[in-house]
Formats: sequence, structure tokens, C-alpha cells
Amino acid sequence: MGLLKKEMGNMNKFNAFMKSASALLLAVSMVITAVPADAAKAPKLSKAKLNLVVGAKKKIKVKGNGIKKVTWKSTKAKVASVKKKGKTKAVVTAKKKGKAVIKATVVSAGKKKVLKCKVKVRNASSQPTEAPIVPTSAPTADVPDYTPAPTGPTEVPTETPVPVLDENNLAVANYPTIFSDVPDCDMIRVGGNYYMVSTTMNMCPGAPIMKSTDLVNWQLLRYTYDTLKDDNRCNLTNGQHMYTNGQWATSIKYHDGLFYVGFNSNGNGYYIYTTDDIENGEFTEYYTSRGFHDGGLFFDDDRMFIIWGSEGTRQQIELVDNEGGVGEIRTIGDGQKSVTPQGWGLHEGCHAYKRGDYYYLTFIGSPAGRWFRTQICYRTKDLDNGPWETQVVYSGSTYEYGTGLAQGGWVDTIYGDTYCILFQDHDAIGRIPSIIAVNWDIPGYEDWPMMGTYDDNGTFIRDRADQPLKIRLNDSGEEQYVVDDDDFTYEEGQDLKVVWQWNHNPDHDNWSVTDNPGYYRIYNGYTVNNIWFARNSLTQRTVGPKMTSEAAIVTDGMKPGDYAGMVALGSDYGMIGVKCDNNGNRYIFQGSGGCDKSAPSNTIRENATADQISGDTPVYLKIEYQFRTNNSGSDRAQFYYSLDGSSWKKLGNDLSMRFDTGTTFMGARTWLTSYATRNAGGYADFDYYKVY
Repeated sequence: MGLLKKEMGNMNKFNAFMKSASALLLAVSMVITAVPADAAKAPKLSKAKLNLVVGAKKKIKVKGNGIKKVTWKSTKAKVASVKKKGKTKAVVTAKKKGKAVIKATVVSAGKKKVLKCKVKVRNASSQPTEAPIVPTSAPTADVPDYTPAPTGPTEVPTETPVPVLDENNLAVANYPTIFSDVPDCDMIRVGGNYYMVSTTMNMCPGAPIMKSTDLVNWQLLRYTYDTLKDDNRCNLTNGQHMYTNGQWATSIKYHDGLFYVGFNSNGNGYYIYTTDDIENGEFTEYYTSRGFHDGGLFFDDDRMFIIWGSEGTRQQIELVDNEGGVGEIRTIGDGQKSVTPQGWGLHEGCHAYKRGDYYYLTFIGSPAGRWFRTQICYRTKDLDNGPWETQVVYSGSTYEYGTGLAQGGWVDTIYGDTYCILFQDHDAIGRIPSIIAVNWDIPGYEDWPMMGTYDDNGTFIRDRADQPLKIRLNDSGEEQYVVDDDDFTYEEGQDLKVVWQWNHNPDHDNWSVTDNPGYYRIYNGYTVNNIWFARNSLTQRTVGPKMTSEAAIVTDGMKPGDYAGMVALGSDYGMIGVKCDNNGNRYIFQGSGGCDKSAPSNTIRENATADQISGDTPVYLKIEYQFRTNNSGSDRAQFYYSLDGSSWKKLGNDLSMRFDTGTTFMGARTWLTSYATRNAGGYADFDYYKVY
């Protein structure tokens, strides 16, 4: 497995951390490295933590030698904004009560490092919090190679008293629950709030976290990490990429006051992030180079596990707390078979639970000879030694689509009911989730999580998800939030709306929303041949069954050989936008391309051209999506342009869209992109983005 190492800033800090956290390591062996002698010269922030009252201002600066450039951002500019003052200094202004993190991206000695300062803002009448200043966490590129230790279990807090359920205001789930690409769902409840994680592969920021109070109306809340690694694959440089990889099948747990988010990154290893405040808190990152495919986190009293499986086997890793807080990884049961495979294949997507006397593991499987998503459950009263029993707990689909539902987590509500969110392969739009009911008391299946729905008379029907389901939680009145409009009006340092993700790691030196205020500007800092390798492409999900994406673009900054516009991308892609020919003339065009992610030299196929553009004339772009709602029909995108924003003309070829596990492994998305094929230095400005 190789040696793992942890960089804590200095050995005193490391020893203090180990004493207080009793940390566990995902490792067979470990090397502790001392801090280099010149560490004092490395860049660091003058403040690691600020406690401010509303209206207060505080200076902050980066200390160190050889600093070339510092850029500042706030994770919550409406709570605490940051404004640059000189080469290495900035001023933090407390705007309103809440928490924020000030990020300083420092370029020094040819390397980029992100420094962080936690900010807590209180109202003027509040008493100050006497919290000790703590060191900032390590930057993403230099992550610690161990996993934190769990302590004794703690009961999940609930409201006291339990709110009275209004039977006349129940949430109602239709199918699908979210008509968008939100796969690999896992959920927890903390009090009356439900938190869900899913997969967005190579997109950054990643590991999205959603929140709901009724299990039906989910709002995208935040992300677990900004970037994973700073290398060629994650940066789309030197012809390398992370398509179909990145962040997979996230697991979430709440234990002893901490939230744990863990996932496997194919080709990278396994990551675990922890925080005591999942809505606003800073995450601490832990990492091992060893991978655990679709591993599920699990706590059993003072023991912590990662459990995963494949082809009818169960593999279980326990993180062992040794003297001094240094742990090791060991396999329990030597990857023993938990059941005879019984002709079932593809045991992955593990979720692990303890309920009553039983331990439960759930996986996705499929019958031999055909692909049909099926939820399989194992249970035992002895996690280490078995024996294990097995049961198919769901083998059904929705009334309009026959590909089966499987792979997801369950959660108990504050009223004692259990629900599970599974997902379904739905062609081009991706893998879409639906909520189903769980019944533990079916005669002959007692203490098994049998899944299905309830009819209007309250009768439970197994393996069915073909009608609206009343959830025994009061309707929150919220709307689902997975896509949004944007006019790109932002303050300096303010994060983009949470619905946006970049394709791979962004290059923060080559995009801006303040260089031309009210526009998202992409600078073409590199030359590439197609959109697969165009950096700073900004993306949003699509939503079915129909959706329109609209944008406006100003192109007077383009150079010969540049392309800019809006893209519909699933496996193949289609683009509507502006091209600048070798003579510097700009034309509206529509083009398309195939799965060229492994062929950086392939260029876009130009299907049609239209009006020539001069000066800063805006061009309005539109893509209309149609996603099938049954096993017939087709998924397609059509492309339009306008010179006034009201009179639209169709251009070029329709794009026949599909889902492909070998291309992106994601549902269709809309991209805003700009790239240079001849010379770097050009740019394009996006005025707005709308969805309807």
C-alpha cells in the first residue's frame, strides 16, 4: 500500500491533535514527517479565526517570503466580505450574523496554496465567543493521510417535544422525486433536518450536500470539497482528464457530534471529510491512497468501518485505535463470502446500518443474464462472524420506465417511519432518484426492510413505485433547488451560486465576474482543440421532462480560432455559439462532437453558420431539451439563436442525447464555455443564464 504521511504544521501540533482526537489511520503503516526548517518562511495568514460583530472591519494579511500573488474570496460574502488592500493584505467586513470562511489563494515559489480563515459574525448585542484560535487545515493539495477516530456513540438530537403531525399537510412524492441526475443517494437525519449526498464525478466543487425537512423538496445546500487534487488529470492539462472518475457513491454519517462524508475516487484513493456544522462549517479532509469501491461508512459503538462488496462478497475494513492514537487498517473476515452469490451480479453501492439486534447491509444487484436494478439486503446479529441472511427487498420499477430502482440509503423519520431513496437509470438525463416506503412488519419478512408504496387505503404494496406517495412529514412549502438563473452580479470574493460546478478544477486566474461586472468572463489561458479540455467551463444540471437553457454572450474579446457559447453535453455534445475564423471574423454557428475526451486532437464539427457579429453586439443563445418519459421516444436537444432576445431562429442539427458510462457517467448538462484553438489570450463574456 505504500507509506502514508501526515503534515500537521509541526510536531507539537500533531501530538496535541493525536491526544485530543485519538485519531485513526487508514493505513498499514505510517511515517510522520517533521516540518522543514524553512517552514516559517512559507505563506500563512495573520489570522486563522475571527470573531466579529456586524459592521466591524478587520485587516488580514498573508505572511511569508517570495509571495507573487494573492487572491481573496469569501464563502459567504453576505455574511463576511473581503476586499483586497495591497499585494498581500485585505479587509474583512462583517455584514450579518453567520459563519464564513475567507480563502486566500497564494502563488509563491511557483506553487499555489489556499489559506483559510474562519469568520464568525454576531450581532452587536451578542456576547463574544471565547473560542481558542485553531490552526487552519492543510490545503487540498497536501492532505493528511489518516482518518479521525470515533468516540462513544451519541443519540441523534431531536426536537422536544416532537412536533404534532398535520395530517392535512403531508408532503407528497411523485415519481421521480427529483427529475435530474442525482445518483448514489445516502441520507441521514439530525433533529428534524435530513441531509443527502450524491455523486457529481469530475465536477468541482464536488460531493454535493442537499437538505430537506420533508424528504420530497430538496435544496442543494453546499459541497464537501472545492477540488480534490492539483494534478494534470484534475486540471485538464497535458491531455489528461478525470472523466468517469472523481467522486463516486458518497456515504454520510452523523456520530458523536461530527458529520462524516466519505467516498472513493477511482485512481486516487478514499477520502473522508468531517465537520461539526454541515451547513456552514469548514470540512477537515483525510485521505488514503487505498481505494474501497462504493464503500459505506459505519459506526458500531466505538468501532468505525468502511464496508464494501462485489459479486456476492462482503469486505469490511475496521479502523483500529491503538495506543497513542495511531491506528492501522485491517480486514475483518478476509473478504469472506457473506452469501452464496445465487446468480446475482454487481454487488456494489453499500449502505450499512444497525437496527435493533441486526446489522444490515444493502447493495445493488442484478439477475444473471439481464440488467435490472434490484435492491439486495444482508443481515446478521454478529458483524464480524455472521452468519448472514439475504433477502431481495425491492425488485420493481416505476409505471413509466422499466429499468428498476436500486442503490440508495434509508432513513428513519422523527415519527418512526422509514423511507428509502433509490435511483433509476433514465437514459440521457441520467440517474434519477425516487423515494419509496419501507415496511419492517410484513408477515414472513419481519425485521427485513421491504420496500414499496402504500395505496389510498393505506395497504402496503411491495415492489411498487407507480403512484404518488404521501410522506408522513409536513410539507415544507419549499421548492426543489438544483438549477437556477444567474445574472452574474457578484461582489468581489463572493462564491458563485451553489448550482454551478466547473468541469474539472477551475483555473482561478482565468475567469472573473468582476473584471466586467455583471458578466461571467472566461479568459482563454490555453490552446486546446475541443470543449472536453476547455478549462473554466461552467455547468448546471438539466431537469426533465422538458427544459430550456438560455444565455447571452458578448464576443468582442475573441481571437482568431476561438469558440465560445453554450453546450448540451451528455456523451456526445452539441454547441450553439460564436466562432472567430482565422481572419478575425465572428459568426454565429452550431456544431457538434463525439466522445473525444480520449482524443484531445479532435475538433468540433461545424454543422451550420449564420449572422456575422461585429463589435460588442450581444448574441442570445437557447437550447431546448426534451427527455423521454417512457421506454419509447428519444432524448434530444435543439439549438436556437437571436440578435434581440425575442425573435429566435433554429440553427444546425438536433442532438440525439444518450447516457454513457464510458464517457462522462453523468446525465446531460448545460455548459457555458470558451476556448482557444490557435492563440491564448482571448475571452468571452456571458451576460446571464436562465432555465425554464
